[in-house]
Amino acid sequence: MSSLIELRGVTKVYKLGKTEVPALRGVDLSIQRSEYVAIMGPSGSGKSTMLNILGMLDVPTQGEYLFDGEDVTRLSDAKLASTRNSKVGFVFQTFNLLPRANAIGNVELPLIYAGVGRKERHRRAKKVLEMVGLGDRMKHKPNELSGGQRQRVALARALVTEPDIVLADEPTGNLDSKTGEEIMLLLDDLSKRGHTIILVTHEQFIADHARRTVHILDGRIASDKIDGASI
Repeated sequence: MSSLIELRGVTKVYKLGKTEVPALRGVDLSIQRSEYVAIMGPSGSGKSTMLNILGMLDVPTQGEYLFDGEDVTRLSDAKLASTRNSKVGFVFQTFNLLPRANAIGNVELPLIYAGVGRKERHRRAKKVLEMVGLGDRMKHKPNELSGGQRQRVALARALVTEPDIVLADEPTGNLDSKTGEEIMLLLDDLSKRGHTIILVTHEQFIADHARRTVHILDGRIASDKIDGASI
């Protein structure tokens, strides 16, 4: 079975003036469809850079990134943006919601970029908001919602395009422990439904929700385990 995601010799080097700062150093990684993967590592290890590349927000300096068999490093900027909008759902620590838009307006945003008609995008946004338990909060703006409710809106927005993967960057970082656990249970449920989920975290108890854990250190994969066993 071919991998949904395959990184081959991926290197990422940032230039700060005349100084080159390597963030990833020849990473090889394969992720199958429907896997639930946690990426861990200390600050500066390269885990956020890897997430940005996996989410097509950044491109490797060297190496290949195959997504469902297509080398995304060869795509034009326009095609890359289109692929990212339709294939990837993002959940960020800081929610990244539009403050003047209500919940359903925030969730509809990726569908607007995708050119989906008003009636259809409203139907789809309503459906995913109900799925994350916010059927009664659709008209509320972010400042009228709790932190956990805002993260649920962000999760609904990530799901509304029916993406191939959901990328979660410290999804519970700004939440209390109880609310954070509620968000993780939602991600667990999505995994059980067959979604491919990749999350970045520095918390072991968050990573424990995933079946597979990839540890990054100094831009390289230090370990890669499924159910505690190395692969």
